[in-house]
Amino acid sequence: MDINKKNYIWNTIGSTLFSFNSLFLAIIVTRINGIANAGIFSLAFSTAGIINYLALYSGRTYQIANTNDKFTDGLFILLRIITILIAIVFSIGFVLVNNYDVYKGTIVLLLCTLKCIEALSDVFYGILQKQNYLYIAGESLTFKSLFALSAFVIVDVITHNLILAIAIFLFVNILFLIFFDIQQSKNRCRMNLSLNRLNLTELAKMGIYTFLFTVLIMIIMNLPKYFIDYFLNNADQGIYGILTMPATFIMMLAQFILQPSLLYLTICKEQKEFQLFNSRVSKICITILSSLIVIVPISYFLGIPVLQIIYGISLEGYRLGLILIIIGSAFYAVSNVFLNALVVLDNTKEQFILQVVVFALSLIVCFILISNFGINGGVYSYATIMLIEFLIYVLFFRIRIYSLIKGSIS
Repeated sequence: MDINKKNYIWNTIGSTLFSFNSLFLAIIVTRINGIANAGIFSLAFSTAGIINYLALYSGRTYQIANTNDKFTDGLFILLRIITILIAIVFSIGFVLVNNYDVYKGTIVLLLCTLKCIEALSDVFYGILQKQNYLYIAGESLTFKSLFALSAFVIVDVITHNLILAIAIFLFVNILFLIFFDIQQSKNRCRMNLSLNRLNLTELAKMGIYTFLFTVLIMIIMNLPKYFIDYFLNNADQGIYGILTMPATFIMMLAQFILQPSLLYLTICKEQKEFQLFNSRVSKICITILSSLIVIVPISYFLGIPVLQIIYGISLEGYRLGLILIIIGSAFYAVSNVFLNALVVLDNTKEQFILQVVVFALSLIVCFILISNFGINGGVYSYATIMLIEFLIYVLFFRIRIYSLIKGSIS
């Protein structure tokens, strides 16, 4: 099989299974451990997601783009270890500040550790991808997801012990890191492990703004969960987690639409074809929003019944909330298109400033709505925050792209 085709197939399979892990786990926990435990798991998994972004720093972007080998593999590995240690400290601090009991705190810390292990695996995936062995990373994600999920289900069904089930899931990930990810990287690639302190500092500085605004976005998206954690209870958290689950599909759809166009947008930028750049971005956004014409009616009539069958709990009275979540997720998906377009245009520092503004507004929105309207307030908060993101990104992108178009014409 052609290596590029092999890379595409395995990476698609692995990434898809990996992306759906959280969905499968949430369903299992809800059915086996109950809605209150599902609420704890939902909050802990979201927190671990933020910790994962912190540990990843700027991810594989700069690692793959390092074509002149200015930064060695050893530098990327060392930086990732440093960011993982920082992430672990933040995880412990989060549990202590919120004064969680031993049970809840242990679940949070186990899932945060899991996401740190995944971040360490990712740096070895980057080494493999750079040498055109992306399919090996895809194989790792595929088999790791299947084995870890199977182990989780077996242990949780037998013991009904959520902590033990998560620990087994973590253990499988550690085994794959040590005996597959690291070994495959060593066997397939000639890793340059030399270190240089000045280059390490420069590498850390390169991705600082991308890192800051992506972490801030993750925090903003999950803010309603933290206010629900403060004002409401674990069962309410579980219901909110179920209602927001369909948003994952909207965002994945948007990524499938956007990813093939990123190279085209980069070429347009390099050739200063900003009108074509704007046209492609507009078409992607229209496609995403147009999908609501089909998705919203289907969700209105079938969404709640299907979720009740999947999770095995009653969700009567949340039909409007589900629709607001879906519309809000579509707004966010469009915002994400603008976000990526602006990254191509090298506007990362500006986006960090935008996200600080959104974060401040989101705090106010969540406090007012959730303290007054409970779980429905969480839904209203999510939809409102996504609308704020959408409006701010539309405005900033238009200002930026029209200034570039005007500059290229003159």
